[in-house]
Amino acid sequence: MLKQFSLVFFVLFACYVGVNSRELKHITKELEVDAPAYEAWELYRNLGLINIIVPKLPNVQSTQVLKGDGGIGTVAKTTFVPGNSSYTEEFIVIDDQKKGESGKSLGR
Repeated sequence: MLKQFSLVFFVLFACYVGVNSRELKHITKELEVDAPAYEAWELYRNLGLINIIVPKLPNVQSTQVLKGDGGIGTVAKTTFVPGNSSYTEEFIVIDDQKKGESGKSLGR
């Protein structure tokens, strides 16, 4: 059974598409996956997105988890091609019930 799974990203994809990251951005991307919502959320919740999916994006050179295990307080850095632009985010809200997360930018 297909479940709708909504991923909310702050600034990460704004940087990815070249939007000025100093402005507050809220981008929502919805997609259907052929998996139960709890399985998709587990992949996202446990850094699967950062470790598996984000590195496959064409404009991403590397990703690093600088601190944490995917919970509140985790700090993740994404470096974009050609390597001189990066985005660092701290996870500040994780809602397992609503299956969503929010982060704040820690700069480049």
